[in-house]
This record gives sequence, structure tokens and C-alpha cells, in this order.
Amino acid sequence: MSRIVSLALLLTLIGALILLPDFAHAQECPEWDDAGPNIPSAVRTLEGDLIYHDGIRRWFELRLDRPQCEQSSIQLVSLNDDWKPIEILRGCRVKTKGHINFSGTGYYSLGMYQVVTQIEEIAACARQSPIPGFSNAIPDASIQEYRVDMQVHYGDGDHPIIFRITSKEKELHPWQAYADYHMTGSFILYGRCGKGFVIDTVFGTPEANPSHLDDPRTIHDRAAFDPESAAASGKLDLQLGYTCVRSSGEDDD
Repeated sequence: MSRIVSLALLLTLIGALILLPDFAHAQECPEWDDAGPNIPSAVRTLEGDLIYHDGIRRWFELRLDRPQCEQSSIQLVSLNDDWKPIEILRGCRVKTKGHINFSGTGYYSLGMYQVVTQIEEIAACARQSPIPGFSNAIPDASIQEYRVDMQVHYGDGDHPIIFRITSKEKELHPWQAYADYHMTGSFILYGRCGKGFVIDTVFGTPEANPSHLDDPRTIHDRAAFDPESAAASGKLDLQLGYTCVRSSGEDDD
């Protein structure tokens, strides 16, 4: 009886060893799960060229030296929203570490992304300054209303939105103190006013369906645009905009 048990155990161990390479290989890439969350890969080390895409969405691409998980490029995502370690190495050849997973939503620009826990240059390169941030910029206290004009090119390639903010024919700077935007996963473009202001009117290229998200002059309102519909109708160069007025102060964000 003990010999039978020992033989069975030996066969089990041999089977496990035979299957081990396949199991290890499966862990190298994420696994798709139709019934629930996808299963990320084990921590992977990747190498390639770090490219910064300054478009409607700003994002980082790691153009791989060799394809990984059937991908020639993987999008990089910061850990704990700390982008500086990635920003300063844009344009360099880098080595990254982190889990890989399927993107899954329209918020991403590539089919897979890596959450970067470590990044370093492979060869000597000129480090860049971090991308300027304007989180502390606030509107001029003397301004009571202003207009936001957005020039949007929705074609292929990197095309940042060009903002022009004006009040009584005077251009206001920096524009980030007076306007903000984001693109949803379903590719709806939202614009909003600076701190202490609410949206009054929304206008622009008709094919982009300019509209209000909520009641005008309320803190929940956003200027809403649909560039996908405009592109489907052949309109790629869009002139979009909205106006902002001082809020009552009772409902400020």
C-alpha cells in the first residue's frame, strides 16, 4: 500500500514538473476573464524607448525592444499618481518593472498597460524637467466672466487642445487657471471653468453636439462635446467653447 502511495505521489510530482513551464509562461502575461476582473501578470521587467504623447490625452508609451505578450508597445501608468520618475526620462531608453494588464476601457490608448513600480534609464540620456503643473493656479480676482475657446484636432497623432481664454478682449494666462477638461472612456469631452466660476453658455462645431451636462450656472454642469460623432461626419478640426461667470459663492467646489 505504501509503495502505491509513493508511486502515485511520484507521478503527481512528475506531472507538476511537466506542467510547470506552461504555468510559468501563463504568469508572464495577463489573463482575460469574461466573468470578472482580468488577472494581471506577475511583475515584469520591460525595456524600450519611452515616448511622451502630448495629445488630447497625455500618456506615456514604452516602445518595446522586443514584443511582449503580443504587444510592440505598452502604456505606462504611474504608481500612486507620482508621474515625475516617468516624466524626467521621456525620450530615453528605459527599463521598467511592474504588473501588466489589459487596458479594457477607452481611458487607455493601447491594448495593455504596466503599473510602473520602478523605472531607470538603460543608457546615458539627457533627463527632462518634470512636466509643469498648474494645480495651484487660480483666476484673477478682478475677473467676473470670461470665454473659453478650444481648438481641437481629432485626427490621428498627437494634437493637444489649444486653449484661448479671453475677458473683455484681453487674453488671460495661464489658461489652466481658467479652464480644465477631461475625456471620458466613451470619448465624451468635458470642459469646466476655473475655481469660483460656473458655465453659462456652450457653443461650437454643431457636429460635435455642444451641450450642457447639467443645469447652466450650477456646480455640477460641464460643457459637453462629442468629437467621435463629429469625426464620423467628416469633421476633424473642431472649434469648441463655453463661457464662465462668477458663481454665487454658495456652491463652489
